[in-house]
Amino acid sequence: MKIFKPQTIKAILASFITFSSLQASEVTYGNFTRDQGFNLEEVPVLSLKEGELFEVISANARTPKTVINIKIKPEGTESLMWQRWWVVNDRATRLRNTMSDGTTSEPPSQLAVGPCDIVLSTFATNSTVTGPYRISYKITKPSPVNTSPPILLPPTEDASKNWFVKLQMSTDLKNWEDVEAGQFLGSTTARFFRIQTSEEGGE
Repeated sequence: MKIFKPQTIKAILASFITFSSLQASEVTYGNFTRDQGFNLEEVPVLSLKEGELFEVISANARTPKTVINIKIKPEGTESLMWQRWWVVNDRATRLRNTMSDGTTSEPPSQLAVGPCDIVLSTFATNSTVTGPYRISYKITKPSPVNTSPPILLPPTEDASKNWFVKLQMSTDLKNWEDVEAGQFLGSTTARFFRIQTSEEGGE
């Protein structure tokens, strides 16, 4: 039996989302291809870490009437049914979940969330299983957040005292300008951010 290793392509998406925090999402696209074996034999695909999101883009098989089960296996438990893909004819598939009473429905969610393992199993409804099957998927990793050290506003018993808090940006760490907190688009120029505090009437 020939086994093909998953292929992955990575893309980094970054944006300045919130006040003094950088959030970035790393998206991985991959494929898993394998020759079909025994009916309902579970095959591990990959392991998801805490907070990683797994989404199936497509699933297909060479043998018509093949069913591809995609399951979630949390640590220490048996695998749980998640998605079922039906190969209507050669390389044409549709997502359809079948309940125990024979009814069908959409899966409760298009996304699986780690930590867990993703496993597959297949079976053919009316023919001998031959040839490979394949799924294409997308993994989105949780966004790391970079935060600056806390800024202290000293306590005071004077209720009339005012403090001004500003977000500032610089490209050279010398010249700073006030900016509004929010989303910043990607740029070929490095940008630095800082928080400035001042009392009323002073800098």
